[in-house]
Amino acid sequence: MLKISLKSYKFKIFIMMLCYYSLLSFLNFKYIIHANAFSAVESNIDGVFEFLGSRFLGITLIILFNVLIINLIKISDFAYSILILILIFFVIPGGLLYASNDIIPVKIFLLNNLFFYSVLFFLSINLNIKTAVLNSNQAAKVLMVITTIGIIPFVYLYWPYIDLKNLLLIDIYKTRALVDANIHSNYTGYTYSWYSKIILPVILVFFIYYKSRIGVIAAFAFLIFFYLCGAHRTVFLGAIAVLVFYKYDYLKKTYLLVKFLCIIGVVGLLLQFLFDWNYFWTITLHRIFTLNALLDYCFFDFFNHKPIFWSDSFMAKFIEYPYDILPSHIIGKEYLSNPITNANSGIIANGFKNAGVIGVLINILIISLFLSFLNSFKISAKFFGLFILLMFTFTNASLAGSILTHGLLVLFFVCMFVLRNTRFSLT
Repeated sequence: MLKISLKSYKFKIFIMMLCYYSLLSFLNFKYIIHANAFSAVESNIDGVFEFLGSRFLGITLIILFNVLIINLIKISDFAYSILILILIFFVIPGGLLYASNDIIPVKIFLLNNLFFYSVLFFLSINLNIKTAVLNSNQAAKVLMVITTIGIIPFVYLYWPYIDLKNLLLIDIYKTRALVDANIHSNYTGYTYSWYSKIILPVILVFFIYYKSRIGVIAAFAFLIFFYLCGAHRTVFLGAIAVLVFYKYDYLKKTYLLVKFLCIIGVVGLLLQFLFDWNYFWTITLHRIFTLNALLDYCFFDFFNHKPIFWSDSFMAKFIEYPYDILPSHIIGKEYLSNPITNANSGIIANGFKNAGVIGVLINILIISLFLSFLNSFKISAKFFGLFILLMFTFTNASLAGSILTHGLLVLFFVCMFVLRNTRFSLT
């Protein structure tokens, strides 16, 4: 028998999700499907991006049902927030893409929904691991010492390429090009995201909670330095996300996030209507959500019936990679008419690229198990910003890349040994 729960913030989130979906849908069919990336793909496929009413009605009913399900079934607030994020980052963009072109196969949207329901199922299972947990105050200091030592190679290698203009988002691509051309270090390549997207945001939350001004300043200064090491905006966004989402519980933070996305949609439409200025919605809703869905289709289309079985990564020693350029550049060349474009794929498209639908199912299962463990660790809502960054990673990186380069494994151990039970201790 279903256990029904309808908290006030869940109802508010439901209303905000409807508003956000309506705004993004209008923006998508009126402007986004005519943006440069869509136009480039359209010129390389046998199909036109337009509004398809019957498909839109179908995906709307499914999305509405998904939102209703998680508002009615009794699940933890952490689980609810994660599922809302999956709807925002995966299901809704995938659905709108499906309703925009009749050559888009339905299986992409269905696999996004399968991801949603797989996570919902595993989040209802208590996959607990009993381990020792570090004292949070001591853990923050230990992590700060580790970071202080670990940052030394970054200072040595990246110092000549630090450009303070990057703080104003000026010349960021120039800095990235210089760094890519001149720095080839396995240590910095692997640990960059570990420090900047996981360890330092965790340290920052702890120092804010314990009111350590020196600690907060030092942690934030380190984050700024890591941002300047290559000018990766996700580091900036990560620091902002941690600070903005420090207060309140999971439900209120989720409500504020969806409300913020609605505001972005309204502002983007107003700037478009009044000034014919599309830059705002291009770098926000389009770049973060709808572009990833478009690239998912490109990967599904190109690698259909010709998976590469991870020959571009950890299976390279056993399976010969069949192409001269990387998959991301193949998509740039074949669909965006620009071979130097680095078209990243997330866990859905990357799984399909490697092993078809079976590859997608493997990725979905592993991520679902991972999120189930996080749910059982009872992590404080003060770390909600970390999980928003986690969704960014899932939409822009392979599973292997997420585990190693982007620090999914590091996040797991930090959550298990440091953040565990902080829901009760960091009140």
